[in-house]
Amino acid sequence: MAMMFFGLRTENAHQAAELSGMAQSIGYLLAAIGPALIGYLHDATNSWNLPLFILLGASVLLFVVGIGAASNQKLNTMK
Repeated sequence: MAMMFFGLRTENAHQAAELSGMAQSIGYLLAAIGPALIGYLHDATNSWNLPLFILLGASVLLFVVGIGAASNQKLNTMK
């Protein structure tokens, strides 16, 4: 279902491929770095407070960005 959104927000297959590639690159980068970063912060602070607050902040940020991405507009008409 998530891959469907790339097609809904673009005018053609080329734009959909570019958007999908960008989103997947960023997603995989965060998925690779995230656990190590959270583990490092836990080890450095000897607490789960900072890592969990960072995850909470990221969740709020993703919610706000998701609201913007859910607008019923094509990619090239967004301003």
